[in-house]
Amino acid sequence: MTEKIRLLVKMDIDSAQIRITAQGHLTSRSLHELYGVVSRANTLMQGASLEIDVSGARVDASAMEALRRCSQSHHLPYLTDSRQSEVNFSIRSSADAVMAV
Repeated sequence: MTEKIRLLVKMDIDSAQIRITAQGHLTSRSLHELYGVVSRANTLMQGASLEIDVSGARVDASAMEALRRCSQSHHLPYLTDSRQSEVNFSIRSSADAVMAV
C-alpha cells in the first residue's frame, strides 16, 4: 500500500449518488485533499447521497476522528469551506480496514 492518498470519485447523476473511494494512507495532512474533493462534489450535486469509502485505505486514528466530526456536524472545516455549506456524507469502513496508530 502506498503512502500517498488516491481518491476516485464516482457520480451517478440519475440516482443522485456520489461515492469517493480512498486508497493509500489517509493522514491528517491528506485529509484536507479529501475535504476539497468532498466540497467540489457537494457543489456539483447538492442534496446527493454522498459516501466516503475508506475501507481500502490505511487511516490514521486522528484523520478518522476528524472525518467523523465533519460527518456529524454536516460541515467541512472553515479553511476548506468558508461559506460553511451543509454537506451530508456517510463513511464506509470495514473491519478489514487497517487503522494506523
